[in-house]
Amino acid sequence: MIHGEQKLQNLAVLCDFDGTITLTDTFAYILKKYAQGDWQQYDRQYERGELSLQDVVKKQGMMIKTPEMVLIAEMERVTGFRPNFDKLITYCRTNKIPIGIVSAGLDFVINHLLRMKGWNYLVKLYVAKTETTPNGIRFTFPRLRDKNSLDLKDDLVRFHQSKGRRVAYVGDGPWDLPALKLAEYRFAVKGSKLADLCRQQNILAREISDFQEVIATLQYDVG
Repeated sequence: MIHGEQKLQNLAVLCDFDGTITLTDTFAYILKKYAQGDWQQYDRQYERGELSLQDVVKKQGMMIKTPEMVLIAEMERVTGFRPNFDKLITYCRTNKIPIGIVSAGLDFVINHLLRMKGWNYLVKLYVAKTETTPNGIRFTFPRLRDKNSLDLKDDLVRFHQSKGRRVAYVGDGPWDLPALKLAEYRFAVKGSKLADLCRQQNILAREISDFQEVIATLQYDVG
């Protein structure tokens, strides 16, 4: 039992937000509805290895010139949530496991939705700062802690591992792949691009559609 408790104390849980905690990819939804120009060209450049995640998001952000409150009201109306994220929060808090949300999405949308669910003080949010201007949304990403990191997602995995923790990572998109590959416990949303990439690259990841499946795996594997 002590061994299991020790393993739990050396664990950290990291989750992507858009399409992982939410059923709606809020940033993609906003781009589809409000972006002025071909925002998907930057996604394609990322997939070809021509742009970093930070570059893609910065370029796409400048294509959105809609007021912040309009975007928040729209996302409150259309966003659904994957079942049992609240149970994962409770599991982590009960077992003193650090739990964080790491996202390259819009901080003001994410913060609003977390407040709406009552989760804002229960999880730590790692995200770029945004500034809404008449010329588009400006993103300022946090400085990476590790020189080997590609973006804030895999950087956060490396940070926890440098503190002696094993990391469980849950994601759904191509942006999550570098972080997922580093993690000891890997979860990809069923039917997602990330799940496809894991299969193509023979990366072992548990496919989930409900956060209860994450809890069950951690309870079984970790304690």
